[in-house]
Amino acid sequence: MTTFGKSKGGGRRKTARDPAPLLAVLSTLTCDRHVGLVNVSRGGARLKAPDLPAAGEDVVLKAESVKCFGRVVWSDGGQCGIAFEAPIPSDEVERLQTGID
Repeated sequence: MTTFGKSKGGGRRKTARDPAPLLAVLSTLTCDRHVGLVNVSRGGARLKAPDLPAAGEDVVLKAESVKCFGRVVWSDGGQCGIAFEAPIPSDEVERLQTGID
């Protein structure tokens, strides 16, 4: 899995993130959590909720008709970042950003 968040050298993400005002379900092996989708890109997403999994946990994110496998790469202060196992298609990113299924 690739590193999440920053590309080499510039400290900037490889792909731009846009707001994604949706509720989603984040599943681990032990439980499902209802989370807010803060933003999303082809490679990952930032989520918010009171109780989030710790960094390193494998997760499945389900929102609208999109289902992504990934791993939590950071978790702090009611937010976490997940890196998707594989980049998701641009049309799925747009669907999550607009909330249209």
